[in-house]
Amino acid sequence: MPALRTLVWFKRDLRVHDHAPLVAAQRSADAAGLFIIEPEWLHSPECDAQHVDFVLRSLQELREALAARGMPLLVRVGSAVPVLAQLHAELGFGQLLSHEETGPGWSYVRDVQVGQWCQAQQVVWQEFTQTGVVRRLRSRSGWAGRWQARMDAPLQLLEGGFVAAAPLDQPALPSLAELGFSPHGRQLQRAGEKAARRTLQTFLAERGYDYRKALSSPLSAQDGCSRLSPHLAFGTVSLRTVHQATEVTIANTPDRTLAHALRGFAGRLRWHCHFMQKLEDEPGH
Repeated sequence: MPALRTLVWFKRDLRVHDHAPLVAAQRSADAAGLFIIEPEWLHSPECDAQHVDFVLRSLQELREALAARGMPLLVRVGSAVPVLAQLHAELGFGQLLSHEETGPGWSYVRDVQVGQWCQAQQVVWQEFTQTGVVRRLRSRSGWAGRWQARMDAPLQLLEGGFVAAAPLDQPALPSLAELGFSPHGRQLQRAGEKAARRTLQTFLAERGYDYRKALSSPLSAQDGCSRLSPHLAFGTVSLRTVHQATEVTIANTPDRTLAHALRGFAGRLRWHCHFMQKLEDEPGH
């Protein structure tokens, strides 16, 4: 088959490291990235101005990282199908690549609609796993082994760059005000992939030493916990990267107290996917 023009749809995976859709896009004729700021998310009860702020800051870094590799990152505001339809008219892409997403009802409905649109337009949509959540799982028997196999699999790393499917110069990202949000007034953690990796490194090297005790108190948890929740939520670091870095630290540190603490953290990474699996399997419960 001839190589297709490809659109990489970023959702909760705002990074370049360990990103299977990006690696797959390197086999394309040319490629562009897309992030959609969806009104369904902005108006949902789980969305807050601080979440949007974190995403916008992460997108700025991601746009720069992709541009350095020859891929433009298009950021559009609107519902997914109309945005994809407009870009299809402009770019004529034949392949859509993304990660799977387990989320609230609106994201499930959106993915069904995108699948129907792709089929009608003869666009090949390929989704990749990025967590331990298994789609269409009939039984949780053996789930732990599947999780382990996914987390131990080699990281998906880019080699070289891309041929751009659109001009690299992109309009500025929208502001919180332009998206209908007032200033949130909170001091947020630093956003983006670089901050995520620094946060992981400081936790594994220093802050995680007293993790098992620190997580039980709001006074100690602020520093003693990983501080990776927003980064895992929006994918500025992959769960697999966190898992593998944790296991390497446990295996190599001579400090058994630190190793014991990090073993507790490693177990909670499994919990992360275990509860997402319940949402995937039984969203009505």
